[in-house]
Amino acid sequence: MLTEEWYELEGWTQDICGIISIVNNLFLMYLILIKSPVALGSYKWLMMFTTCFELAYALVNLIAGSSVRTFGSAWIVFQKSRYRHEITLFLIVVYCACFGFSLAIIACHFVCRYGSVELEFRNKYLSGYKQIFLYVFPFFISIVWGIICWVYCGETPQRTDYLRNKMMDNYHLKIEDVGYVSSYYWPVDENGQVHPDFDSFFGTSLMWVIVGISVMSVLYFGIGCYTWISKKLEFMSSQSVAMKSLQKQLFNALVVQSAIPFILMYVPIGMAFVFPMLNIELNLKYPFISLTVAIYPAIDPLPSILIIASYRKACIDMIRSLKCWGDKGKVTANNTRVDSIAMFTIK
Repeated sequence: MLTEEWYELEGWTQDICGIISIVNNLFLMYLILIKSPVALGSYKWLMMFTTCFELAYALVNLIAGSSVRTFGSAWIVFQKSRYRHEITLFLIVVYCACFGFSLAIIACHFVCRYGSVELEFRNKYLSGYKQIFLYVFPFFISIVWGIICWVYCGETPQRTDYLRNKMMDNYHLKIEDVGYVSSYYWPVDENGQVHPDFDSFFGTSLMWVIVGISVMSVLYFGIGCYTWISKKLEFMSSQSVAMKSLQKQLFNALVVQSAIPFILMYVPIGMAFVFPMLNIELNLKYPFISLTVAIYPAIDPLPSILIIASYRKACIDMIRSLKCWGDKGKVTANNTRVDSIAMFTIK
């Protein structure tokens, strides 16, 4: 069975990963502003926009980091109340809305990368004021995701009664002492009959639609971008070698950055949806969903830092400068020590 120590471990992980995420994203923000190649163009601002979101997401993790768990035919995202109950519920909804934002922003990146190589698509859909769609769409999706959680996955007497003993047995928490959002797909009525819960299935279906839009966008525009880079860039002139290299770097960074949330967020959250809908108990002694979701914003900036050549070079130069500064400090300290010995000997 789970213990209070595991719940505390989740909290510590969220705090540590939140701090690491803030440091990494601030550093990436510096690189984007100072070290971005001119050829990066307007994509620089979409990268900056994403970095600002991940910085905000890290702060949300620190303030409202929640635990995710499944119990039979129910999943729950909960947080022990540290504020008024209404504020705790609002913070949990914001925490969940960040997941919807991340789904949308990844899709927008692939749309933008495809538009950067396919000029006809860019002129038709991403030219001029139309670029604002890339920045508005994630906010729209996050608001929709938050509304779904609030309206269809909010607290109800039926869910509270089902989760009461589960929370006490596993976390030694009274259900009244936590705020939560949840779906309970197959409740049992007073006659012992199992029946589907409309709100749970309908709310989750809307979430699956959003997930499907994101995944299909990534696949369609990702494949299109890869095809263009693989074939058409081979015929570019020698003067465009730098542009060809940059496009490949950006695409590779984007692929890795998409694999990170897919592994750390989409697969775990998908499991949290699918198994309860099928009324299958996962029975995980140490549920990892909260941990993987916390790790995601901490490591997501790394592909951009390490794969994009100008950022990687700036990072290496900074490390070398720090090393030289450290060596210089040691030399200065040694010289001072020698001078002190010499003066003592003369005296």
